[in-house]
Amino acid sequence: MGKIISRLKCIGVPILISMSGLLSIALLAHFLQKGLFSLWMISSYPMVNLTFTIQILALLISFIALGLMYLYNKKSFKTFFRLGLSSSGKNNSWNIYGPTVAAAFTIGTIMLMSVGVISQKGSVNHSFFALLPLVLLFSLTNAWSEEILSRFVIVAGLDGKLNPVTICWISGIIFGVAHLQGTPSGLFGVIASGTLGWLLAKSVIETKGLGWALLIHFLQDLVIFGAGAMIIAGQE
Repeated sequence: MGKIISRLKCIGVPILISMSGLLSIALLAHFLQKGLFSLWMISSYPMVNLTFTIQILALLISFIALGLMYLYNKKSFKTFFRLGLSSSGKNNSWNIYGPTVAAAFTIGTIMLMSVGVISQKGSVNHSFFALLPLVLLFSLTNAWSEEILSRFVIVAGLDGKLNPVTICWISGIIFGVAHLQGTPSGLFGVIASGTLGWLLAKSVIETKGLGWALLIHFLQDLVIFGAGAMIIAGQE
């Protein structure tokens, strides 16, 4: 019984860090939207200020999670905290899987976001291009924070404790549930995000690095934040 409890504690720590980090971001975003906390003002657009503030706080939380993981398991931390695009060993399957997954999900995200852009009369004009640097920044920071919390923490924390498939499922479920109110949202958002999360966890496990996970996630966020910028630009 003692060994079982000890094992559950080892498994529970990374999951707790991951879920606590994501929940903290969700709560902070809720409080910010309700006006309970002040926003960092960097733009005349309220949504841009809200997003910027959330991204800064999410980055802070991601670095706290990194610190906790380093203390929890330095060996696994050093194994996975790197950019890696090729599968370990002789099988470089992610040389094929990576571009395929990236293209498939990015095309799907473009099709999904196009509906919202068209319905809300989004536009590519001078305002859009003025927002483009922030689109790139937010895409990078959001991909980083979410990959650290829902991918790196889970994979590095559970490596050697559970089989790879189970680790992928845990990461996918956490990532999917976190997008219940995200973009995309609802049941479809949970399933789509969960599927992507499963695949990205698999990439981290097999390449021993975050390269493909960060790149693929960045591309999805680039489309999502880009669509948001088009909608903002179209309202002027």
